[in-house]
Amino acid sequence: MTIRTRLLLGFGLVCLALVAAPLTMYMVQSGRMLRSAHRKYAGIAPSKALLRMVQLQQQHRGLSSGVLGGHTEMEAQRAAKQTETDKAVEAFDALVKSDIPDTALTADWRRAADAWRTLANGVSSRSISGQESFDKHTALVADNLKLLDLLLDYFGLSYDPTGHDYHLTMALLVHMPTLTEFLGQARARGMLLLAEQRITLADRTALIGLISNVERQHESMARELGKAMSLNPQMQTDLGHIAEGSLILAQKAIYIARTQVVEAERLSYSPADYFALFTQAIDGQFALLDQAIVSLEGALQARIATLRSGQETTIGFITLVILVAMGLGTVIVRAIKRDIAALQQSEETQRRHAGELEATVEERTRELRAVNAQLEAASRHKSEFLTHMSHELRTPLNAILGFSELLRNPAAGPLKEEQARYLTHIQASGKHLLIITNDLLDLAKVEAGKLELHPEPFDINQALMAALADIRPLADQKRLILTLRTDTAPVPLTVDPVRFRQILYNLLSNAIKFTPEGGEITVTARCIGQQDAGGWTQEAGARRQEAEPQALDGDFVEIAVTDTGIGIAAENLIRLFQPFTQLDPALARQYHGTGLGLALTKQLVELHNGRIWVTSEGKGRGSCFTISFPLASQARAGTVSR
Repeated sequence: MTIRTRLLLGFGLVCLALVAAPLTMYMVQSGRMLRSAHRKYAGIAPSKALLRMVQLQQQHRGLSSGVLGGHTEMEAQRAAKQTETDKAVEAFDALVKSDIPDTALTADWRRAADAWRTLANGVSSRSISGQESFDKHTALVADNLKLLDLLLDYFGLSYDPTGHDYHLTMALLVHMPTLTEFLGQARARGMLLLAEQRITLADRTALIGLISNVERQHESMARELGKAMSLNPQMQTDLGHIAEGSLILAQKAIYIARTQVVEAERLSYSPADYFALFTQAIDGQFALLDQAIVSLEGALQARIATLRSGQETTIGFITLVILVAMGLGTVIVRAIKRDIAALQQSEETQRRHAGELEATVEERTRELRAVNAQLEAASRHKSEFLTHMSHELRTPLNAILGFSELLRNPAAGPLKEEQARYLTHIQASGKHLLIITNDLLDLAKVEAGKLELHPEPFDINQALMAALADIRPLADQKRLILTLRTDTAPVPLTVDPVRFRQILYNLLSNAIKFTPEGGEITVTARCIGQQDAGGWTQEAGARRQEAEPQALDGDFVEIAVTDTGIGIAAENLIRLFQPFTQLDPALARQYHGTGLGLALTKQLVELHNGRIWVTSEGKGRGSCFTISFPLASQARAGTVSR
């Protein structure tokens, strides 16, 4: 096979692959729609047969009510109607056996068929009363209408609410059967009352309810039929006059029921005339049903034809596209053939360049590995240096603090006022330097993965009150108002209590340092669920920075330290938790500090699988530092590795 042939074949396969996916999707979808339309069409015949059987059972109910109520001259008509109904039952039974292989639907039909036979025997033998006949007929028709719903679902006639065939189906096979049933009940109940020539208040109320149901159901059917006609104007021509005639007959029957039964002081209207009038009204509905079924069949046939035509047209169009693509492929292959020689000539050059590039990449990789090793060693040496220096600094610092404390003791002898002031400065500076040294040591342990945690459960409220008691002297010096707000119920938290106090002290001392005299500091603690947690957000003009947010499972406790201090500019939020960082050089001269406190606090919080973030509306508007810990302990006792 030549190169030209292979390229042409490959181009054709690519074109085929490009059209195969949409073609397959269309064919699958149109095939599904075509099968659905065929299935709907197949469901029309059994639906018509079932509705015909319901119509005959409704007529038999009316005749039976008259006969059992004492109007015996209608017995011959009733017996004939029973024979006709038996034939309809047998016809529908044959359709169920041949076209509906559904065990549940078949079982429901068997029960309905047996109920009909039992009812027919009871009426024929006069072993039941007129009211019992009415009740059993009504229950049987209700079961058959439920069977009709199952039948519509089985054949998909109640699905796909698009197009006039759906609205026509709803009007014909959902609302109209219910309408004829209400008319049939009104016919049978009125027949029974006229035959017995007696009526009670309950009978009048029941008949009024049936009349109301007839009007409401007729309105629903007319609405669905109107939707179908608006989508298919031809249907208005075919069904409009029949629908008007059925409406007139129904209104006439309702009028007679109101005036001659419900509102009549004495029942003197002929039961036979009443039956005939209501039968005309019901037959008018079924006449509309027969004609509309023809329109429904036509609509389904048109849909089937349209789907088939669409499939054939699409296949033809795709075939034409493939042929055109093959022609274009031939032209393209000729152009490609001229470029093959140039490609072959450049292949060796590309191979040589690839080898050179591979060598360069290997060299750069070795250099990067060496740099990474140097960085790791430098980081390790830094941590070791900080650890050693912290230990070396703490020994003389402790000696300085110890001797300064001894000198302040009156037993060591009196001091001049100036000497006492100098000694106070020495002790304060020493304590400050010891705090910095301890922070350096802790930070080095965290970075080296050697910090030990000893989590244990304790009461949050008590821990917060103790922390505020420790820090209150510093707040009192600046006349700051300290406020604690917590949940009323005690909440146990399992973390390292020493590190927890260290975290709170860092946040509170930070708030005191940056809050002017007379300000306020509020500590708030609450228990919330995971869904209330947040990361980056902006609410009511406040900007928020979360230090490396992590997902938490379950409930957790959230502690916020809010101050009315100098606030934080938006551009400085990103650098807030970095070690050895002062956000503003001017502030650094006014507020002494190394920038270790927040960095260490962040590390300690995250070692407990917690989070820390800050919100501030800008300079001069205060800030709020928030920490959260899972209520269930997620920190390990012992050494924590990073």
